[in-house]
Parts: sequence; C-alpha cells; structure tokens
Amino acid sequence: MGKICVSARKNVRHTDFQPIVLIIACIGLFVVLSFFLRAQYNGLHDEWIENLRKEREVAEMNSKLKMELSVITRARYIALKANERLGLKKPKEEEILVLR
Repeated sequence: MGKICVSARKNVRHTDFQPIVLIIACIGLFVVLSFFLRAQYNGLHDEWIENLRKEREVAEMNSKLKMELSVITRARYIALKANERLGLKKPKEEEILVLR
C-alpha cells in the first residue's frame, strides 16, 4: 500500500500588513530622531554664535585697553626722560600762573 502524508498544520497565511507597519514605524522613528537632532543642532549653533559674539567683545575691549596702556606708558616714559635728561618736572598746582 502507498503512504499518504497529511499535514496537520493549517495553511497559515501571514498578513501583508506586517511589513507595512514595520516600514511606517521606521519612518516615524526617523522623523522623531530628525526633529530631535535638528533641535540639538540649533541649540549648539545659537550657543556657538553667542560665544563668538562674546569673544569679539573681549577682543575689542582688549584692543582698547592696550591702546590706553600705550598712551599711559608713553606719557610716563616722556615724563621720566624729561626729568632724567633735562631735569624737568611737572609743576605743582600752586606754581601754575594763568594769564588772561
């Protein structure tokens, strides 16, 4: 006699929605991550611009202070040399005579 094989499994058919749901979930995750990364980038960009602005202000202040220092140093240098070489000194307030 011939053998007849009968499968006990039912013919299970996977739904076609599983790959579509997986693709939609991946796209949703990508969109959420994109928004999060964009927000982080914008925050870092604004912080970087603010740091550059502060650095520029500090550089300008440094330049002004260097200019003031050179003027002060030059005035002291001139007074010192005038005193050393020529024996001149700055007059006191009582010694100044204002003519009109």
